[in-house]
Amino acid sequence: MSSNNTKNVDFAATDSDRHLSSTPKKKVKEAVTAIEQDWSDQGAPFPSQTFSPPQLLWFPFLWMVTKESIQALNNKNIFASIFWIIYESYIVFDHIPFLFTNSVYKSPRFNFTYISTIAFWGFEAIASIVSTQSLVAAPNVLLYNAVPHCFFIVANNFRGVAASKAFVVEQKKMSWVSLQVIVDSLIHCTSLFYHLKYILSSHPGILQIEIADASHWLCWGALMVSMLLLTYMVHKEEMKWSYFFAPFLGSMIETKNKYEIGETKKSVY
Repeated sequence: MSSNNTKNVDFAATDSDRHLSSTPKKKVKEAVTAIEQDWSDQGAPFPSQTFSPPQLLWFPFLWMVTKESIQALNNKNIFASIFWIIYESYIVFDHIPFLFTNSVYKSPRFNFTYISTIAFWGFEAIASIVSTQSLVAAPNVLLYNAVPHCFFIVANNFRGVAASKAFVVEQKKMSWVSLQVIVDSLIHCTSLFYHLKYILSSHPGILQIEIADASHWLCWGALMVSMLLLTYMVHKEEMKWSYFFAPFLGSMIETKNKYEIGETKKSVY
């Protein structure tokens, strides 16, 4: 009799454990813990930046830059326009090689070494706010870019996540990481176009010609080609087409292996 009761208690405890392990809150906690372990500083090209209280000063600074930039652009301040055109051009220069490399190449190596990640990713976040909420009038969909970069700041500076692992295929350069960089780059390219369009429309004397819609596209295309050529010249020793396909092929192989394992388990049972 006591043996049966023990069995019933054991079964009840097992069911209870299963219920607890399946709760959404616990699943989220386990997923976050797994991500933090996978993206820990161990083996990272650059460790996560240790947070210090003075770094909090970056947040009011970024807010001030956002506010003043929007106001200056709305007042057709040419220097504000030039600043953001240079900035967006640099981000294109900086981001494109990510898709064709398997290391922390020259540009991000400089950024990780000398620039606070709060400042770097913070500027990427506010760039979309400035271009959409000012008279530059970029589409509001570009505001999406503020979300992942705020996440990067929290993860890298407050949760000990080493973002530099994302640059290496053997570690964490997966297909979703590459897709995010592609989306990020497209957003910056779009912002660059709208900044160029705005400055050429607001200050038509810059080119000393009558501004037409074709001029906006020609200037944007010329600047894009210039940035692509410049970043290729700087990073060509580290860039290969095989690195572009590696994350996507790796994800396909991983999906195929999971499918085959699942089919094998089904046939066994």
